[in-house]
Amino acid sequence: MMRELTFFTSNQTKLAHARYLAEGRRIRIKGFRQRTYHAGYNEPRLHSRAEILKQSYLSALEQIGKARLPAASHAFILEDTSVRIDALSDATHEVPGVDIKYWMEDRTFESVDALLKAAGNDRGASVRSDILLHIPGNFAKTWGIDEEYLVFTSEQRGSIIDREHVFDSNPVYPWLDNRSFNKWFVPEGCDAPLGALPIARADQVDFRRGAFEQLFDFLETRRYFPTPTIQLALHFERKPNILLCGYTCSGKTTASQHLARRFGYLHVEASDFMHLSYYYRHGFRGPTPIGDFAERALAEKPTIAAEKAVEYMLANLAEPLVISGFRAPAEVTFLDATMRAHGKEFTHYFVEADEASRFARLRARARPGDDLDAQEFHDRDLQQQRMGLDAIQQLETMQPLSNHGDLATYLAKIDLLVGDAGEGEIDIAARLTGLPTIGEIGLQDAILIALLRVWEEDETRRFYTTTEIAALISGAFPAIHPKHKDNVSRYFNQDFYAYYEISEGTGAAARKYRLSNTGYGMSIRVLRDLASSRR
Repeated sequence: MMRELTFFTSNQTKLAHARYLAEGRRIRIKGFRQRTYHAGYNEPRLHSRAEILKQSYLSALEQIGKARLPAASHAFILEDTSVRIDALSDATHEVPGVDIKYWMEDRTFESVDALLKAAGNDRGASVRSDILLHIPGNFAKTWGIDEEYLVFTSEQRGSIIDREHVFDSNPVYPWLDNRSFNKWFVPEGCDAPLGALPIARADQVDFRRGAFEQLFDFLETRRYFPTPTIQLALHFERKPNILLCGYTCSGKTTASQHLARRFGYLHVEASDFMHLSYYYRHGFRGPTPIGDFAERALAEKPTIAAEKAVEYMLANLAEPLVISGFRAPAEVTFLDATMRAHGKEFTHYFVEADEASRFARLRARARPGDDLDAQEFHDRDLQQQRMGLDAIQQLETMQPLSNHGDLATYLAKIDLLVGDAGEGEIDIAARLTGLPTIGEIGLQDAILIALLRVWEEDETRRFYTTTEIAALISGAFPAIHPKHKDNVSRYFNQDFYAYYEISEGTGAAARKYRLSNTGYGMSIRVLRDLASSRR
């Protein structure tokens, strides 16, 4: 279980950085707009650090009130980054100080280099992070705090480069970039700009890390985070938990969805959590293609998607699990070690099918995004090999599962993996037909079922706007109060979810959505639960 902490920031990269620094803590950091659907807070342009924090805090309090979040019980944070360039500063005034974001807009290395040389060429500089924590009134007394807020500070000394470095921003750790002051700032003890450092070295000289660690330590000592517990799976369910690996169109998803429909498995697709990791770092419209991001991510942080997928599974230990889509051996190792500690063992299978057969399946299903030619399909295989898929196939625990024949033969093999008759294939159409009389259902469950309904009716798997999804909900559940379009829009604007794939919209519809494979797995579970509750 995790406690949520709201971060007031309009900067997606800063939010991603904070989430990274929170890894391993019992806290989930959410951006304010994600939580509330309100616009961000006002960031005043002032020269006094104390005043900018205070005015930002007052603006954040106003937004908290508009969002109807209880400030008396809800902690939130702000962060301000400032820079002091020694040659341009004096005892009373830092340059550029808290104005660093605007100061950088029109600067080139040549112009900064000229400024420094004209001022004596002292290239010393400091980067500072100040984090403001709102102290909720309900906690103030027990925490022994009289102030409305506390500020945690850390600083990194260094220098400005004497010649320009050319490097690419890091897509996995986007705060290591070639656009901000990080492209010119060399931390003490380093021989390259902060933005160009490998993550292990960057962690050691991270100017924000100290402030965030002070913040997290403070909250932990005040017991703001929930007490850690190890949840164990209850072994009433004897079906084996299954890991399916293989190349594109080998049959992993087909098998997983069959297990969900026939045997009550919860299907988890690892690539949906890779997309989630991408969105959390870059937003929906990131600068890097998702395939390139995944390849780089698995090289630099092999468990990036596995960690999120396992976190999801730990919240759903009651049923048998099938996970598909791993690309690197480290993901398999992480899955086994973590889930074993919670009473879940996985049997590993590698689904084998030749490239020609898999390409024919891709062409036959003709879904959006499947319009690859043979060379592009082959290149995707090569990329998955570089990620580590061939190495997964060679793992001692990996058992081969052939899928060279027809569908019926393949599904019969899948049935044998479970070893019992199951609950019988769920009749999705019949279950959906019985839904109109339901009088109450949560918004997320309603969205999942509405999108499941069109999944079953439309093999093209088109994407839907939030307005269209609201209409789909009304069609699926006519007896409930209509889920207004704004409620659906608010839901999708609050966060990114592993349950949905996102597509670029047109006109006023900035995004469109459809079920992901993980979303399909959860929608089948919701459908079963709805049927059980009506018996």
